[in-house]
Amino acid sequence: MRVLAVQHVPNEPMGLIEDILERKSIDFEYLRIYETNEVNFEKLNFTHLIVMGGPMGVYEESNFSFLRQEKAFIRDVVLENLPVLGICLGSQLIASALGKDVYPFKTEIGWYVVKKEEQDHTTDRLPSEMITFQWHNDTFDLPEGAKLLYSGDVKNQAFRFRNALGLQFHLEVTPPLIENWVKSEDTLSNTEKKTIIEKIPENIDFLNDNCERLLDAFLNL
Repeated sequence: MRVLAVQHVPNEPMGLIEDILERKSIDFEYLRIYETNEVNFEKLNFTHLIVMGGPMGVYEESNFSFLRQEKAFIRDVVLENLPVLGICLGSQLIASALGKDVYPFKTEIGWYVVKKEEQDHTTDRLPSEMITFQWHNDTFDLPEGAKLLYSGDVKNQAFRFRNALGLQFHLEVTPPLIENWVKSEDTLSNTEKKTIIEKIPENIDFLNDNCERLLDAFLNL
């Protein structure tokens, strides 16, 4: 087993997922698109693909030249039935790769509850309601044939299409990652920043326990 993680910006790594993979002695490699702004996918060796988040929109191909190539790559991997996990931007890239629209909608930053919509073997160890960490402005239409797994104030929060899992939310974040994102965000007031950071201790264990459960299901696809 070998995991390939596509990273779009320096401050959005795999977080807790990296720790879990190391603990399980599973090989992983980062493909850091932001270093070259282009990708050669032909020589990559992996069994599982994780597509991380980023501040860009999947529709900003004129500003981020790698997006068109990356979406074609994701589509090929999904249709080959290899396991794919998309987080935030990653979930939107999966939806776009499968022909669905991604568009600006409602900003969600901070702690939000999502509710389970359908039973699925990938989420059967996850609760019917769970706290998540959100950081997005865009949403997406559900791909044809996909199963909606979780919904929230923004409806499409998690889905599965074949062996591809898309999560609009973050379970993998660690306290240092959250604090880094929050402190560097100009659109948040000091009060909003303080509130988000103060809720880390009460939510982080629950969040990360569910991250490990979901990752186990993903690795077993």
